[in-house]
Amino acid sequence: MEKDFLEIVEVNQGIIYKVCKMYRDTQEDQEDLFREIVLQLWKSYPKFSKESKVSTWMYRIALNTAIAIYRKNK
Repeated sequence: MEKDFLEIVEVNQGIIYKVCKMYRDTQEDQEDLFREIVLQLWKSYPKFSKESKVSTWMYRIALNTAIAIYRKNK
């Protein structure tokens, strides 16, 4: 399971970087957000039903995580 997850993240990491760049200005903040998104993806990976594309699932998790952190910091 871990190997599959890491492969999915590696193949689709551009999605995560895109969201990080939209919601954070500094490189350090983008890296922190990237780590948080990967953590949230890992937590939700067992529940991923594979009914949608992996990229769609990753984008929704990434976006929801970024928005939640953005709201928390405001």
